[in-house]
Amino acid sequence: MSIDAYDLELQQLLAAPSLAKRILEALASSLQNEDPFQPLTLDTLNETLGTEAYILTDGVPIPVATDATERAARALPSIHDQETADAYALRVLQAARTV
Repeated sequence: MSIDAYDLELQQLLAAPSLAKRILEALASSLQNEDPFQPLTLDTLNETLGTEAYILTDGVPIPVATDATERAARALPSIHDQETADAYALRVLQAARTV
């Protein structure tokens, strides 16, 4: 592979969204499909985050998957009292911009 090909591949890699960001975006998408009238619970959030992280990190080395999932979890905002999953999803998308 030539130097130009490496440069192009590196540019594409650096331009791609991080795995943590993709996990947060997938989490937000899933949360938007929850009941819009029920408050979000920590159990629902944790289960949905785990599912999305599992799907997106399939085939990725375990240390990379663990780091990305932990980075995504640390970026999550606190759940407001009686906040719906749909409203929380919007805040998750804002958090995804930071990772």
